[in-house]
Amino acid sequence: MAATYSLANTGCSANNFEQPLVIDVPDQVSQTAGNEQNTMQTGTAFLAKLPDGSQAWHVFDTERCIPGVYRVLRRLY
Repeated sequence: MAATYSLANTGCSANNFEQPLVIDVPDQVSQTAGNEQNTMQTGTAFLAKLPDGSQAWHVFDTERCIPGVYRVLRRLY
């Protein structure tokens, strides 16, 4: 059976769970730790760019994030 590959990373197997998923977050949401904290506190949804170039609505997972240090996104739809 032939291996399948990710469209975002050339030569990376799609079944490789160690490959990090890179999602681009808009600057107005994450430019400073204060912006991140405000976005987390208000639960503001934002469009983030996925590795394949598409966009999806995300929010910061406030229970697992540290503003300016560690960010975890939760996809809405």
